[in-house]
Amino acid sequence: MADGLIKYANASLYLNEKVVSISSAKNLYNLSLASGEVENCDAVVIATPLDEEKISFDPPIHLPDRHMQHTFVTFVRGLANASYFNLESISSMPDLIGTLETSAVPFTSISVLKSYNDSDKAYKVFSRNAVSDDLLDLLFSRRDSTIRLDWAAYPHFKAPEHFASFILDGQHLYYINAFENAASTIETSALAAENVVRLLLERLSHGSLKTKVSIPVVSSDRKLYKDL
Repeated sequence: MADGLIKYANASLYLNEKVVSISSAKNLYNLSLASGEVENCDAVVIATPLDEEKISFDPPIHLPDRHMQHTFVTFVRGLANASYFNLESISSMPDLIGTLETSAVPFTSISVLKSYNDSDKAYKVFSRNAVSDDLLDLLFSRRDSTIRLDWAAYPHFKAPEHFASFILDGQHLYYINAFENAASTIETSALAAENVVRLLLERLSHGSLKTKVSIPVVSSDRKLYKDL
């Protein structure tokens, strides 16, 4: 879906271009990249939680304290171990196994992403902690490849929630993830992104920006760049 939206927007995508700082002066923003390059633009849209991103801002911005819930995702191609689940054969194993959130169970869920044949499948394992090789060797009778991700999935919710502003500097530094204090899903993030775009276009129509602007969208360790 993301790839289709990028193509539909006719955007220029820069992968592996980590943004290290954002500064503003004379109605322009300067984005400094880890490569040493600097991008100049009229407005910036941030589409990643800033709670754990090491991006410096000049002038500084203020964000309410917020802690992210980490979910560990492990992708395995191979074959699950039926005996671990007290099953006689792998054919008896369901495509999804969900568990209670308890420390007695070392994973949250295991699901089949794709079945290539009866002895070759791709699995996704969710867990609250990193899964060790020893545990994976118990869960799977064979592992051909393993990929691990540590994912800051959503904020720890605690009422009353304190929201960051969608405009971080009163100018044109926009923050989509401010909405995550209400709900953190791909659907609500898409709605928040749409609202930020509508806000930007409304301010554009009132002369707050030039009629042609360069707007990078900063996401996790990457930048999406589009001229409007």
